[in-house]
Amino acid sequence: MVLYIALGIAFLIPLGFLYFINKRDLFDTGKIYFVVVSMMWGVMAYLLAARTNPYIIDAGWATREQVIRITGPILEELLKSLILIYLVRRADFNYVVDGAVYGFGAGIGFAIIENYEYIVGNPEIAIVVAVARVFSTNLIHAAGSGVIGVALSVRRAEKSAVKGWLWILLGYLFSMSFHMIFNTLVSTGIAVVFAVIFGGTGVSLIYLAIRRGLNIQKEFISEKLGELNRVTKNEVKALNRIEELNKLLKPLTLQFGEEKAGKVKTMLSKQAEIGIKTKLLDTTPNESRKREMGRIIDSLHAEMETLRNEIGPYCMLFVRQVYLSQDMNLWGSINARVAESSTGQKGGGLWDRAASRVQSSKSEEDE
Repeated sequence: MVLYIALGIAFLIPLGFLYFINKRDLFDTGKIYFVVVSMMWGVMAYLLAARTNPYIIDAGWATREQVIRITGPILEELLKSLILIYLVRRADFNYVVDGAVYGFGAGIGFAIIENYEYIVGNPEIAIVVAVARVFSTNLIHAAGSGVIGVALSVRRAEKSAVKGWLWILLGYLFSMSFHMIFNTLVSTGIAVVFAVIFGGTGVSLIYLAIRRGLNIQKEFISEKLGELNRVTKNEVKALNRIEELNKLLKPLTLQFGEEKAGKVKTMLSKQAEIGIKTKLLDTTPNESRKREMGRIIDSLHAEMETLRNEIGPYCMLFVRQVYLSQDMNLWGSINARVAESSTGQKGGGLWDRAASRVQSSKSEEDE
């Protein structure tokens, strides 16, 4: 029974950390199936490392201590990052937040399967091993690949090739060094509390990277939606309050129900992704990938059109009226202007026409 409890701890708590990091993606641009793919690759990376590290020792290329402190961390970070290199190059990849989350997922997948080996190998202290690992070693694995994911993401959006490759180099060097320092400290008998602090530091770095990435994404969205749709300064200011989205949608939920509010939230995410992808087009040299990204943007517009029809004009009028009166025109920031621009009408579109008809109807009733 104790063994099963330990295995449960080693599985559920790392997933909880991944859930926490994934929820920091406020624009919801990441794809959950890519998070799962990253985790599965992390498992595969562990299996490859588990075969390669002993081979290096048996071949006499390095001692066991050298593998633990030097070659192991280098090999493991390289293996975990392979899935990130693939995902970052995809046309449907967005920016730093996606890279951090996918990287964190790869590290968690690696850590979970590694936990099982250590726990099963030490059944008499299984729970102690599980708790110690999930709050230290697991976070090191997740943070290391998360940092590499961030570096690869920055390279994707960097116009200068030299700066882009420098970011990648720094990302790999930091992750490998961070991992090597941790392994060295643990192998010399560092107290568990310091190992936990080290792991917490790694997660904090990923959290800060995501926060910074969100701010940059806000700039992307504001710039591109502003260029295309004449977003006002107040609307751009409101966009910076995306963290308050659930609070802003509360009146809408009370008036129209959770289903409508959920669709509005989904539409806002589509708008955000359009802004981010439009910005990334500027730094994508590959014409084939540009065309693919263009098709994705067109698809997002089509999905928004469907959602807009499902939400209905009166619900959207309510959204605009409430947020405008609160000086929090979130809809105007990342939704209405894009939706309106697709109709080809200046300063109007579906919602202004609907508003005009409502006002006209009221005037006729007054007469």
